[in-house]
Amino acid sequence: MTRNIRILARGSVALLFLGTGLGSSGVARAFAVETNGVTFSVSGNVNTNYTFTNCDKNPGVVAGSLLCGAPAGNSSKASSLNSGNLPNGIVLGLKTTVSGVDMAVAYGFYPGVANNDFAFGNGPNLGSGAGNVALGSPNLDTRQVYATFSTAELGTLKIGRDYSLLGFDAIVNDITLIAVGVASVRTATSPANTTLGTIGFGHLFSTPNAGISYTTPNFDGLTATIGVYQPLDAIPLTGIGAGSSASAKPAPQVQAQVKYRFGDAKGISGFASVDGLYQKQELTVAGAGATLTDANPVALGFDFTGKLAYAGAALVGHYYYGEGLGAYSYFIEGFSPTGKARVSQGGYIQATYTWDKTTFGANYGISRLNSTDGDADGGALLKANSKYTIGVYHKLLDNLTLTSEFTDAKSKANSGDTINTTNYNVGFFISF
Repeated sequence: MTRNIRILARGSVALLFLGTGLGSSGVARAFAVETNGVTFSVSGNVNTNYTFTNCDKNPGVVAGSLLCGAPAGNSSKASSLNSGNLPNGIVLGLKTTVSGVDMAVAYGFYPGVANNDFAFGNGPNLGSGAGNVALGSPNLDTRQVYATFSTAELGTLKIGRDYSLLGFDAIVNDITLIAVGVASVRTATSPANTTLGTIGFGHLFSTPNAGISYTTPNFDGLTATIGVYQPLDAIPLTGIGAGSSASAKPAPQVQAQVKYRFGDAKGISGFASVDGLYQKQELTVAGAGATLTDANPVALGFDFTGKLAYAGAALVGHYYYGEGLGAYSYFIEGFSPTGKARVSQGGYIQATYTWDKTTFGANYGISRLNSTDGDADGGALLKANSKYTIGVYHKLLDNLTLTSEFTDAKSKANSGDTINTTNYNVGFFISF
């Protein structure tokens, strides 16, 4: 038997997130081997951060805030060692051509380094733990299991589980992605598997989901994507809202995107993208003390993300609007106790400059959640999250980055109560 094996690539990728390639037929690879027309690749990252947080000494009551308040009689200082905004991960890829069609498959696995997972026992990183005790273990988050089929003339079909469209461009262009951003370290089971970055403080997390999508061919930088996705239940983490309890939905969630990438000979480059989301909810659980008056509200949202870069400077802007879309990610606190959709909106602006091997960046973001019918005056419910981050990111090696940030974050309730925290973090991010 004749064997034809070639090592195609060795190197590093800046962010394995960018290798997910929404609408792309390829997987970013740091190491790839071809044998008999089939290319196998491996890429990923390992990151760990030390974060020192000043929790609020006199926190107000803000239902839905993920910032930390100092327990009575305890120190307001908190230290943690854990993954940053981007979890540790490894992506296994396969690529080949069958009957003239390019085919790629990706499996993305994301283990934490802390002893437990998401602080509430649900959310972007499903699972819960007993806290930071001996014999603890992190959970494995399987975010990606998908395949793409594409040709230059017909476009790309994607099937499986991958990041959603709405919010994706916002998070992969956020400077805090490879570091920490907003930290939530003093919770019942802290630290969480990942930090918040700018999630809920300027953009929504593009939660991984099962779906089928189609992306058009590239028309001089312009592409369009439309897809159907598994409809998601509404989550009222605070209890001050209506939610779903494993309810079946009559129709899938629908998302779409239009994106334009540009660049010229003068060195000016960037992109602009618009995403949309639509889902009809089936609410089954009313908020505490309320009666459902609207069990079938419509949830919808859109966002815009743009980037302009020249030489070492770059400017990124993001804005989102939703009805029933909620806070942090899809349909979290999206509905009042009676089932009325809450309006949410927010965005961030970011400036960076890279000199030699060092990038300096600043990011300001804000997210608002409006109370509505059934919320009375809103009371303790979260009204707004805001933050700013100043960071320095220095490449020690081509694939090893030393990260350092300072973040000031604030949550405000409708009642006027606030929780204000600051955190400083330093860590290492290695990609392969």
